[in-house]
Amino acid sequence: MALDLLDAEYEGIPLQDLMVKASAIARETECYTSAAVHDARLAGASWQEVARAAVVGETTARSRWNEAQVMRRMATRSRERNTLRRQAQPALAPARSAEGEPLAVSRASRQLAGALSYLYKESGLSIREVADNIERSPSYVSRILSVSRTPSWQVVCKLAELFGGDPASLRVLWENTQGLAAQPQDLVETTGRLNGALRGLHLSAGCPPAKDICEETRGDLDAEDIADILDGGQIPTWEKTGVFISAVGGCPADFRPLWEAVYNAFLTACNPEPLAQHHGLVDLEEETR
Repeated sequence: MALDLLDAEYEGIPLQDLMVKASAIARETECYTSAAVHDARLAGASWQEVARAAVVGETTARSRWNEAQVMRRMATRSRERNTLRRQAQPALAPARSAEGEPLAVSRASRQLAGALSYLYKESGLSIREVADNIERSPSYVSRILSVSRTPSWQVVCKLAELFGGDPASLRVLWENTQGLAAQPQDLVETTGRLNGALRGLHLSAGCPPAKDICEETRGDLDAEDIADILDGGQIPTWEKTGVFISAVGGCPADFRPLWEAVYNAFLTACNPEPLAQHHGLVDLEEETR
């Protein structure tokens, strides 16, 4: 990009256009620097080490590359890139399954049925007992558990409670079967929705133990990462979230909007740092190292 700018100057491009190109390069450079510092901090680098590498004072480094600033900068750049991508490419119809429904909906239907089937097996109830409790026919229950029928949210709640599960862990999976787009929500709600979706995927996979998930990820996740993901005490990076989703049979692209919603809510919160501390989004003890 720098060479392109130099070529443009040699070609006599108007100064205003040169300044636009230079600004674009500066934004890309700052995004790269922010991402590099963020990754270094996650890997354990202290603020003293960051300041020394960037040849700036420690106070400047903390101010320029703190968690909130970095995530805000990256979110802004992501929106800019998405806008440019939409302008440059024609809209594509979503991929569809053999039955004609969008693939994301088809995947969600299988995941919801898988989670309900796992809870059903763990409950020890018979199909007849389930049907009697929710006042439906045994064949209706069987179709739900075999992905032949997607139930209403009210029925999902009844089944989850009957099986001793948490309906919140199935909410996002059910919404995805309906192709519903989540509305903007606050930090508490977005964090809860993401955690519920990840727990639902874990259920759908049959609740594999952490050891098996670690092996599936070839060491990209350890037992502590998996515990953080499932108990909701901390929101991991997208890289770790995506690896976990793949390891339990999900499609990361289906859940990326949920993860982004958490960080968007975090960035737009009136006082982000205390909120981040409360919800485990930022390790403030680490920030002060």
